[in-house]
Amino acid sequence: MAPLDWFRFGAGSGTPASVILLDLLLSYVLAQLVAWLYIWTHRGLSYSRNLTHSIVIIAMVVTSVMLVVGDSIARAFGLVGALAIIRFRTVLRDTRDTVFIFLALTIGIAIGAHHYAVAIGSALIIGLVAVQLSLTGFGQRHTDTGVVRIRSTSPVEQLEALLESWCRSQQLLSLKETTGGESEFSFEVRLYDPSDREDLVTALRAINGTSSVSVALEERAEEW
Repeated sequence: MAPLDWFRFGAGSGTPASVILLDLLLSYVLAQLVAWLYIWTHRGLSYSRNLTHSIVIIAMVVTSVMLVVGDSIARAFGLVGALAIIRFRTVLRDTRDTVFIFLALTIGIAIGAHHYAVAIGSALIIGLVAVQLSLTGFGQRHTDTGVVRIRSTSPVEQLEALLESWCRSQQLLSLKETTGGESEFSFEVRLYDPSDREDLVTALRAINGTSSVSVALEERAEEW
């Protein structure tokens, strides 16, 4: 018997320490893979570094819980009662973040139940699907559609004339008076070419009386 096997949970029939260490190590490695997939494939402004840490730790915690529960129904009910007092109040801003949390939970449960093939297969296959969806832009509609916000003293007709030369379509959404004689214009636009966004911003900034310009396109938002 290996020295690590001397240490067991409970009395007599617990899990060997070597198995515990193996399960936690495998959980850590696969959860790292899931976290990196989240980092590589994330789009938008809702990225959270804390979520990447949570993915790794949650998988290991769930693995530990499954090791404690084992085949004992009594322990399972006891843990459910104990965990029921915990309230998670953090709201995930992106449903895709929730999917990665569930994947981490699945990996933890599978490893804790010693279904290693399920854990490894889930991490690899679902990970490949996540990469494929990200690289192919599946579900993406028009990345050339967005909102342009301009603070300027120029007349709206001058701004519309310039936008018409850069956009397939443009529509004034709102006009709000601000201090200093400026007005804040919001236009819904669809660019001829999304790569022209910086040139559009430069052209708008060149108009006399313009103090700030921001462009927010679908899947991406930046400000100049």
